[in-house]
Amino acid sequence: MGLTINANGFATAAQRAQEEAGKHAKQSGKSFFGGSLKLAEDPLEKRRQEAKQQAWKVVSDAWASDNAVDRQMDDRRVHYGEMQALKEEAGKQVDELNGRKEALKELYQVSDDSVEQEELKLLEKAQDFKNGVSHQKPTEEEQKRIAEIEARGLTEYQSRALGLNDQAAKFKLEMHDAELAMQDDIGDVNAIKLERLKTHPMLDAQKAAESIMDAANKEILGMAVQEGMDHLDEKMEEAEEKAEENMEQKEEREELLEEQKEMRALQEAFIEGTKEAIERAEAEHRRNEAPDIEITDIVDMIKHRGDSANQVQSDLKDIKSSMKVLEADLKGIKVDEEV
Repeated sequence: MGLTINANGFATAAQRAQEEAGKHAKQSGKSFFGGSLKLAEDPLEKRRQEAKQQAWKVVSDAWASDNAVDRQMDDRRVHYGEMQALKEEAGKQVDELNGRKEALKELYQVSDDSVEQEELKLLEKAQDFKNGVSHQKPTEEEQKRIAEIEARGLTEYQSRALGLNDQAAKFKLEMHDAELAMQDDIGDVNAIKLERLKTHPMLDAQKAAESIMDAANKEILGMAVQEGMDHLDEKMEEAEEKAEENMEQKEEREELLEEQKEMRALQEAFIEGTKEAIERAEAEHRRNEAPDIEITDIVDMIKHRGDSANQVQSDLKDIKSSMKVLEADLKGIKVDEEV
């Protein structure tokens, strides 16, 4: 039986799934590169290989089963040939023995229509029935005649001819058994052919394999799309985290800027000592709601700043300590000791 299986078709189907997955990902604005992953670490390739193995197993099992059926028919054909050879060989032996019987008849000059030859035929009939060569049992009348012949005694020709006929019985049985075996072989082969016409194991296996690959392709496509979506989600999360981080940094910068504005207002109020400057400092303080600076203390310090230069320097130290700023932030402050 000629059988062809296109195993490359499975690989083609698997490759088609990857191509479709890549195309779908590009159309969705997402991209991924599965080739950068190792085979053992690539879930898409792993699923593809699993599907190929499953599909190939279905086909290979059907192929093995179909081959087993072919072997059965081949075995029957081989056996048929052996039985045919056995039958032919047994037939040759029977023909040889029959030839020897004809030679005896000529040797003893026995004619076909003689009483001696008719008696021999009757004796051979009883012998063949006894040896199982024939199912024709002699009639009662024939049995009486056979008994009379045996009681009288067989002629030398009849005795020798019956000996050859007895030898031929073995080969006749072999021919009969071989013929039955050949008929059985023919019946088995025909039955197998008939059963094969009712089923299509290889075609069914091919369809099943294609179904497996189609299902795997859809699954691989879904996995590929999901992988792209997961990758996009990760990028979005990273962007959101970055945005939040930038927002926090911006808020910190704005807060620092407001503190610097308040610091400058306080410095100006301290230096100028005017009502307007003090009001600006108070407004800036209320706007920022600075918890660690007591504006009243600063106002009192500004009002009494003319007491002495030493008191001014002491007040500066107190302000610097209360506002918790660096010494460098106050280097720009100049004190007019003469005011």
